[in-house]
Amino acid sequence: MENPIHEAKKELIQWIKEMGELEDIAELLEIKNKKTAVDKVAESPEYAVKDDFDERFARGMTGEELMKKVYTHIDLLPWKEK
Repeated sequence: MENPIHEAKKELIQWIKEMGELEDIAELLEIKNKKTAVDKVAESPEYAVKDDFDERFARGMTGEELMKKVYTHIDLLPWKEK
């Protein structure tokens, strides 16, 4: 026994394939878009995260600056002599 939902979907697909009126197809697309829009959570623009990776990367430190900081940190560690 086939699932009635699958049978209904097949019938709708066949009906849509045979459609010739652009207005009818546009109406179906509106229904689809309304249905999928409800399923999606809209992100509020005030909470959107700005993608500023390139800006932050440009402000970052160079390899030379990093090595200076590493060596400074190593020199400041409390080493014990044996």
